[in-house]
Amino acid sequence: MDKRIIVDFDNTMGVEGKDTDDGLALLYLLGFEDARIEAICTTYGNSTIDVVHENTRTMLGEMGLDIPLYKGAPAASDEPSDAARFLARAAADNPGQLHLVATGSLTNLRGAQAIDPNFYSNLAGVFIMGGYTESLPFRGFFIDELNTSCDPDATYGLIEASNVGAPGKPGCPVSVATAQICLPAVFSRADFDAQFGADSWVVRACSSWFRNMEEHLNWPHAVCWDVVAAAMLMQPELFDVATMDVTLYRRYFSVGYFEQAGPDAPSSTVNVPTVADPQRFVAEVFAAWHRGLARLGME
Repeated sequence: MDKRIIVDFDNTMGVEGKDTDDGLALLYLLGFEDARIEAICTTYGNSTIDVVHENTRTMLGEMGLDIPLYKGAPAASDEPSDAARFLARAAADNPGQLHLVATGSLTNLRGAQAIDPNFYSNLAGVFIMGGYTESLPFRGFFIDELNTSCDPDATYGLIEASNVGAPGKPGCPVSVATAQICLPAVFSRADFDAQFGADSWVVRACSSWFRNMEEHLNWPHAVCWDVVAAAMLMQPELFDVATMDVTLYRRYFSVGYFEQAGPDAPSSTVNVPTVADPQRFVAEVFAAWHRGLARLGME
């Protein structure tokens, strides 16, 4: 059976100096015949909503994709956006059928819940990338959390709605690719060149991303954070099953911290599957990217 998917992301693939993993997550999804991407919503995070939205429009044109595109809110304080209105309407019209992959700030989701309090219970599942379970020192730097900290109220609403392990609870299963879970998803510039060719569209689109890693971290690799969230939906066999009781505390979410809840803390349970075999994971992702490029006629 096809998986009906809506993607909500802060895509800056191809923008000089910005991350490309949102676009790579979309390309990964395109590598599966049973992945039916019904719409794309844009959100802020990697850049402003205007940059993200226009960049996504351009990328979809380059890919030759005719997928409905909805613009999200520019900041956490804004009223529900076109994207939020679409999300609320689509979920209500298709109860239990839509999977949401969200790899940027979560403001559009909060807007959809404000429009329709039953928004989350109308979804089949939500798969996000974001959050830390502990500090993340990396090659001499501490990496700050971006996605879930942008709008702590949105993060609170999503995690509270998770009904993992509580089937009678209104809401939906929420799966979280935390920063720690994503670390095995490491890809090198040399492997990209070998897999796709140094002059390929995908390598050109990712070149500034790899260049930033080399210049700022002296590291010719990159972590494809957002691809992990998409993979949790499409290839759950690549992960070891795990769950986590997350403390419901907005102050923690404001810095992207997902605390393992103590016995007296208000909490909600989410899926936090871990990558079972990093080498297999990387190989499967490359295979999906190749299928996606072939589907687009860009291989």
